Amino acid sequence: MTGTAIPRLHLISDRRLCDLRSFSSIAAHAAAAGVDAVHLREKQLAAGELLDAARTLRSGVGNAAIFVNDRIDVALLSDADGVQLGESSFSVADARSLSGGRLLIGRSVHDVEGARRAADDGADFVIAGHVYETASKAGQAGRGPQFIASIAAACPLPIIAIGGITPERIAEVLAAGAHGVAVISGILYADDPGSAAALYAAALARG
Repeated sequence: MTGTAIPRLHLISDRRLCDLRSFSSIAAHAAAAGVDAVHLREKQLAAGELLDAARTLRSGVGNAAIFVNDRIDVALLSDADGVQLGESSFSVADARSLSGGRLLIGRSVHDVEGARRAADDGADFVIAGHVYETASKAGQAGRGPQFIASIAAACPLPIIAIGGITPERIAEVLAAGAHGVAVISGILYADDPGSAAALYAAALARG
């Protein structure tokens, strides 16, 4: 997948906030408004259900890239564009071998050393967080844009910042070295997810 553009605005599923049927609908509206990557991050879901959800997304989000967390088999069977690996998941080399080089491979990282390893292992990009305080990491202080700056200084890969990202905060995470952002509640909790996605996309475009 060398040379393939890395998406900049990632929407990530969370069944605690939004069931998968509703998520598919929200993702379709968000993709039409500028989201260019949609992630199925549902580690507890049975393979068959996950595959059905991935195929539904594939048919509904137009040109937006689809990523499946950890499940390379589901990613391939659903014609997804990539797989997002946790730090304790497959190695990048094994994921590339299993996928025959057909998938973009992201790695989720939480410190500088993890980012360095992801780069050394040949990942295509990293998702790094959490940057700001967020309900999904209740009780844990955000690390701030300086965390992204430290990752950028050590890792040459495109960095997708996650955790409490709002449209108003995009400029500072981009200034710190992020390539793009990943969003969960900022779109899933919005009264109008499509309009919320458009605000994120516009903020990224302003750069």
